Amino acid sequence: MELLKKLFHGKGYIDGITIINLEGEILFTAKLNGKLSNEENACRLVGKRFLDIYENLDSESSTMLKAMELGMPLYVENQLLKTKSREEIRITSLSLPIKSRGRIVGAIDLSMEVRQEELSDTLDSIDLKDLVFPLDGSKRLDRQNAAVFTEQDIIAVDEKMKQARDYIKVVAACDLPVMIYGETGTGKEVFAQSIHNAGDRRDKPFIAQNCAALPETLLESILFGTSKGAFTGAVENKGLFELADGGTLFLDEINSMPLSLQPKLLRVLQDGSFRSLGSRVMKRVNVKLIAAMNTDPVKAMQEGQLRRDIYYRLSMMSITIPPLRERKRDIPHFIKFYIGKHNATFHKRVQYVSKELIARLEEYDWPGNVRELEHVIVYGMSVVDEGRDVLRFEDVKAKFAEFGRAKQEPADSGVEGGAPCASLKSAVEAYERELIAGTLRETGGNLSKAAKRLDVPRQTLQRKAARHGLLKEGKA
Repeated sequence: MELLKKLFHGKGYIDGITIINLEGEILFTAKLNGKLSNEENACRLVGKRFLDIYENLDSESSTMLKAMELGMPLYVENQLLKTKSREEIRITSLSLPIKSRGRIVGAIDLSMEVRQEELSDTLDSIDLKDLVFPLDGSKRLDRQNAAVFTEQDIIAVDEKMKQARDYIKVVAACDLPVMIYGETGTGKEVFAQSIHNAGDRRDKPFIAQNCAALPETLLESILFGTSKGAFTGAVENKGLFELADGGTLFLDEINSMPLSLQPKLLRVLQDGSFRSLGSRVMKRVNVKLIAAMNTDPVKAMQEGQLRRDIYYRLSMMSITIPPLRERKRDIPHFIKFYIGKHNATFHKRVQYVSKELIARLEEYDWPGNVRELEHVIVYGMSVVDEGRDVLRFEDVKAKFAEFGRAKQEPADSGVEGGAPCASLKSAVEAYERELIAGTLRETGGNLSKAAKRLDVPRQTLQRKAARHGLLKEGKA
């Protein structure tokens, strides 16, 4: 009831309830407000298609149909309803998907009439599809041995994204390792957490570790633990595999793991056994491994970043997350989600988004994917006036332009004498090779010193130097 008080303009009551099945057929409806319907008319609606009754709605503008499509609650402050026999009315609506045995089978809608004095003076300029908001935007990535995201938190309107999300149940139902491939910023850890929460390990630890964030000398001890006396000052210490026993271990950027360490990882994948650093005792764990990469796994294998046996072991179950530029139908829903999330962050009350904002953001190709999109919306939410309830393109224009300039700068850096380059990717590659080669020359070919100067892990630099054919110029 407290939630209803907060949502429905603080009134704490509703005027109507409607339940539909997956085909959009009305199974039950109760109208407590005569303007919505009377008891006799409500009975006649049962068995009819929802969209046949409300002539102004379609699959995009109906919150009930959208709630079933997205698999998440949707809340709209002002929704227009128009039937053939009655005058139009505006309602506040909360639509929730109904699940049975993990599958969506219908939706239930709670509604309340919106009086004229409660209508926003900006309503006429905003299309209904721009008003749909996911109910909860408060979740965040939590690395304290817990997974907070589920498949219901994954926004997927695009068909390829739906297929990726739906495959979560399949990979979660077994103990086989999983490979997730997606560009930076596509939400690989959200998928990893969702896999954990969809399986029988949901009440056990979930531990995430980026392999590229640790020096090569520390990665083995972090993953497998240390034995007392293994090296000067070493103490008995559990590694991530032991800490994740019974649960899930998520290793991001698995291709950054040194080739010398990958056979030890393969042993764990095969039978769950390993030895801590400096120990002679064989240990066993029961861990579901989820590995992720932001480069194509096949390409990483071909370039020697990933052992073939590791690749084949991990790729039995795999999920590819499409980049945002390939699923632009999802962009409006992400915009609304981030607005709902950051209203609380900045104590704002934005309820609407302008059509221009959505159109301009849909035109961009988002090299930073969902993460970059959130940064743009966060900036807009931070500067929008506290008294305004509409987010416009003007509010995000400065940050949007900044990202646009950043996107072009690498291309300019790879051009000699101002000549046009073949592509942004080739320009970045050329600039990276020149930078690495120059740093290796300055450090006398010492990879460790060069990695420290470039502020990247040594194994990352070694991998990139090998790809550019620079290892012969220096020594390890």
